[in-house]
Amino acid sequence: MNRRTTRRLILTAGVGTIGALFAACGEGGSAGSGALAPSAGPVKLAYLSNLAETHPEGAARLGLLAEYQKEFASKVSIDVEGGRAATPLDKYKSLAAGGSAPDLGYVAYYEAADMFTSGMVIDVDTELKGDKEWVRQRADLYPTMLESSSWAGKLVSIPMYTNDVAMIFNKGLLDQSGVTAPKEGWTWDDLKSAGAKVAKPDRIVLSMNWGFWLLLLRTTGGSPISADAKKMTLDTPDLLETIEFMQAMIKAGYAPADGKTETYREAKNDTVFELQGPYRIPTLRQANAPAFGVIHAPVNPRKKIIATTNGGHNVVIFKETSAARRGASSQLARWLNAPHAQAQMCIKATSLPVSKAAFASKELQDYLKTDGEMKGFIDLAPNGWRWPALPSWPKLNKAVQDAVNAIFKNEISPRDGLAKAQRDAQALLDEDVKLMK
Repeated sequence: MNRRTTRRLILTAGVGTIGALFAACGEGGSAGSGALAPSAGPVKLAYLSNLAETHPEGAARLGLLAEYQKEFASKVSIDVEGGRAATPLDKYKSLAAGGSAPDLGYVAYYEAADMFTSGMVIDVDTELKGDKEWVRQRADLYPTMLESSSWAGKLVSIPMYTNDVAMIFNKGLLDQSGVTAPKEGWTWDDLKSAGAKVAKPDRIVLSMNWGFWLLLLRTTGGSPISADAKKMTLDTPDLLETIEFMQAMIKAGYAPADGKTETYREAKNDTVFELQGPYRIPTLRQANAPAFGVIHAPVNPRKKIIATTNGGHNVVIFKETSAARRGASSQLARWLNAPHAQAQMCIKATSLPVSKAAFASKELQDYLKTDGEMKGFIDLAPNGWRWPALPSWPKLNKAVQDAVNAIFKNEISPRDGLAKAQRDAQALLDEDVKLMK
């Protein structure tokens, strides 16, 4: 096999055939004379993770890798030892710079664009070109998951699972106050009305940190950034209305004035409403917390858009490895994105699916029949949104949040604060836009 033929076969091979290709060509796969290289056995892959084995998500990832290894033992050999500890972004970068990058690894979804522009990871679509199964899976991803995993038209990572934010409510405290539990479509006004009835000196009506401006903004239909990710859209009437609503909740004494929500970790019976993610569920259950329900965040009373915001983790494929290893890593990543693996991550690590097929899978839907609280989070999967992939996202996000924090600290007026956020964030985004060309 020559290099061109080998490369084409690697890119188009499925999991069932890629091992046979490697067995014929060896891991290097490019005998110049055209003669077949001796069998090199399973392709050896090195795996790293940004979450340690002690984290529920880290453990669930390792469980899925063990399942894959068992099924495809003749084709791949996955070294997971390095993935038992957490590898942060700077460590990934130093490994890549030193020529010892792994084959694949989990990262926070927003880190992949930075890694791609640094030349560390590949465009996954190029590697999986011609793979019919991947074409189907890719088309089935929720648009926001696909868009936020892409940079300048290239898919720089594969979304694996996500999380979101919903409202957890204490059923007992609502009952004691004669307040009906919130129903689908409830609004900011409904939350304020409930707050007036349940408020007591020893209670937290709403556990809400200052970062939830983004979630509440989404219920207006607003976005902090343009659809093409080239313009910030922070200095807007929608965001001003959102900030003023949050200020009103703080002023009324319904939300903590310092924007801190640490008390929720103790699962005391003193909080009526909590804006939180699905990771909160195990904490509540382990603490034998009072009965609780889950519903979408209250919506803007004029726009009434049910929305949630997402984070999540993706898998990247590192560039400076052999063609065979990149091919095998991409097939493994595709398998991790398939409905079964996504369902297992949702069940074992209280996370959310990133595709319609995983959401609708019998495996996940059967589980949700046994867990109504988790269902409240997962039912919001089609309503999610997350920031686009941007190399400067950590800095950009900090600039925006710093300005919002200053507003809530009464250090600057809402209008001036949003104008500052717009200026500071746009300056950072402009640098990213230059890299898109």
